[in-house]
Amino acid sequence: MKKPTMLAIVGGGANGAATFIHLVLKLITEPIQACVSLVLIEKDEEFGPGLAYGTEERGHILNTAAGLMGIFAEEPMHFVTWLQQNQSMVQEKFPGVEIHAHAYVPRRLYGQYVKDVLEEYVQLARQHEMDVKLLRDEAVDAEVAEDNVVLKLESGGTVEADVAVLATGTPKPSNFTHLRSSPHYFDFPWPAHPFLKTIPRDAAVSILGTSLTAIDTVVAFLDHGHTGKLTLYSRHGLLPRIQTPFDVSFEREILTRENIRKIIRQKKRALRAKDLFRLFQAEAERVMGKQDDWKKFNRVDKPHLELLKYDVEVAKKGESTFQNIAFSTRYLAFHVWKLLPAKERVLFMKWFGPHWDINRHGMPLQNGYKLLKMLESGQLTIKAHSSNVEWKKDEKLFYMHLDDGKVDKAPYLINATGTAKKVKNMEVPLLQELLRKALIVPHQAGGVQADPHTLQLHVPDHPDAPLYGVGQLLVGELFDTNSVWFNVARIDYMTTDILRRIS
Repeated sequence: MKKPTMLAIVGGGANGAATFIHLVLKLITEPIQACVSLVLIEKDEEFGPGLAYGTEERGHILNTAAGLMGIFAEEPMHFVTWLQQNQSMVQEKFPGVEIHAHAYVPRRLYGQYVKDVLEEYVQLARQHEMDVKLLRDEAVDAEVAEDNVVLKLESGGTVEADVAVLATGTPKPSNFTHLRSSPHYFDFPWPAHPFLKTIPRDAAVSILGTSLTAIDTVVAFLDHGHTGKLTLYSRHGLLPRIQTPFDVSFEREILTRENIRKIIRQKKRALRAKDLFRLFQAEAERVMGKQDDWKKFNRVDKPHLELLKYDVEVAKKGESTFQNIAFSTRYLAFHVWKLLPAKERVLFMKWFGPHWDINRHGMPLQNGYKLLKMLESGQLTIKAHSSNVEWKKDEKLFYMHLDDGKVDKAPYLINATGTAKKVKNMEVPLLQELLRKALIVPHQAGGVQADPHTLQLHVPDHPDAPLYGVGQLLVGELFDTNSVWFNVARIDYMTTDILRRIS
């Protein structure tokens, strides 16, 4: 009897679950000749939620509206439909949660959705006589050949896969490792309970980062009645802007695929990061009128309280031009990103990255109100130009060195800088072993090199190795890897390629 074709998925969070679900659905609706076994490998207890959506904090809400969170490709409203179908359960476990496309619901509720759909498709696969295994273990190493991948597990076992997908999620970064000797240092804010149960409610806390991860950290403190002062530090000190709580229709006329392609044709050269910036400027000026000084829009070193008050007001009205343009590129960004050479992607992230991120990936209005209250009371402070941190063991204090020579001190420190972009900084044993053995290749702009269409990883010496990746691991290739709708769209293409391969 012929041995079944083994498909292994490393990581049982949202991307791993979505990969499993899409594979099962296609194997049922588009049957192939091969007999298939599937194994989903996850080191944590739960399959489905993963780190991002496994939080127990009610104040941790999605940073994306529910109407874009469907786990199936091209069905963004599937999550909303599930909420409606499970309304009594939702109201019992999450009283007061709104159920509509523009709602920002608790992350844990979304995690329950992913878990439920995954369980449904596990049962569906077994009903169709597929061999399915949910394996609680961690893949810590692998050998990759032209026709298989042998995964080595933390338990000592192995999984020999005909195809392996790396869905390694949002790994914590390996920055500031010199601080780990301190018992008052928390190297990742997920999950939140380690620092919430350790840090006294009246203690001053320094938080590294000002992005959405840092905002979630602040919200966790606030929801648990923390009274001590909180200070956010980052190189630029830029807070995410506030998302408009409804859809704003914006029809781009200048920043279009046609005009971008025209630049390449007319200039007879590759697209550049500054080409995109100029098109963005022209699009904004079409709405706002000619601007004599674009530097005035730079938010670095501007009063955070004033900026946040302004952002709340324009978000409520849907009148933030920069954000409206950025949101309107949701389905354009990936196609444009593929046109940029690697070095231009690096320049984009260096020059425009932080400014793009705060407009494209804003915080929900609910969180904006919470931060506004804390800034007004003086409990929250945000500082830029922070470049160096040290732990003074004898004083039991962290020293935050600012570029102007000033030094801030605090007894507790949380690293909320978010997940790493460079693969060498991703704290995943499997990735580090693959990197050490040169079985994956770093991408200049982050993550690893892969085919952006099929998500097949580039493995030196094995050009057709059956190794795929999804999510943050491919940030340099794909750009928008923190969006569920985008990831499931890519997973759809990837799983189609996998089934083509094994059939």
